[in-house]
Parts: sequence; C-alpha cells; structure tokens
Amino acid sequence: MQIILEIVKFFYELILKLFSRLIEKFTDLNICEKIIVINCGAAFFAIILPVAKYYIFETYFTINNPLAVYMIGIVLIMLITEHYRNKITFFIRETVNIYYLFWVIYLHLSGELTKAPYIITPGYYLNIIVPLIFILFSFLSFRFYEKG
Repeated sequence: MQIILEIVKFFYELILKLFSRLIEKFTDLNICEKIIVINCGAAFFAIILPVAKYYIFETYFTINNPLAVYMIGIVLIMLITEHYRNKITFFIRETVNIYYLFWVIYLHLSGELTKAPYIITPGYYLNIIVPLIFILFSFLSFRFYEKG
C-alpha cells in the first residue's frame, strides 16, 4: 500500500510541477501572444462545433467543419512559433491563417458544404473569427515585440 501511495504522490508532484512551469511560460509571454494562446481554446470550439445544419426527414442534421484538421495544424503552428518572432514566422502565421480563412469563406459562398439547403450555425462564424484574431494579434506581436 505504501508503494502505491508513493507512486500517486510522485505523479501528483510531477503534474503540479508541469502545470506550474506552463503557467510560468504563459506569464512570460507578451500580451499579444497571451491572446493567441487563449484563442487556441476558441479554436478548439471552432473545430468541434458544426458549421451548418439542414432539415430533412423531419429532423435537423449538422455538418461538421470539413477544414477542422487544418485548424488543428494552425493551432500547432501558432503555439510552436510563439517564441520565435521574426519575419519568417510572421509570414508563416499570416499565410496559413489567410489561406484557411479564404477556404472557409469559399466553402460557404460556393455552396460546397452540402448540396442540401442549409442554415449556417454559430460554429461557422467562429471559424472566421478565430483566424482573424490569429492574424491581428500575430501582426501586433510582430510589430511591437519583434526579436529579429
């Protein structure tokens, strides 16, 4: 029983140490990068929420975001490049977000989400707002806190 308690105590201390290190890293970031990290939480909801719904057979069916996997990649890029503020990472951040934003808007305007008549849900607008926040605060971070 003592061994089990020591193992649980070890993992508890390990998790506590990891969490405190993450909080320390977060507090060291500038305000623009903090907003980008917080926006990654909103990106999670942009990934899982449906972007449209349609009515058929007396019930509503939802359409998931067909570009969700790309949003996951964008979140990873935004988190990895947060400590490297230079022209190359700025260009990468802006390019991937603008490219994603273009395709999200294009899918709706071209009617390619589905051939059934559909209604846009709040998840679609979140897929527009999240990249816009990434674009804006990446620019501000580059503009005011550039390292190279």
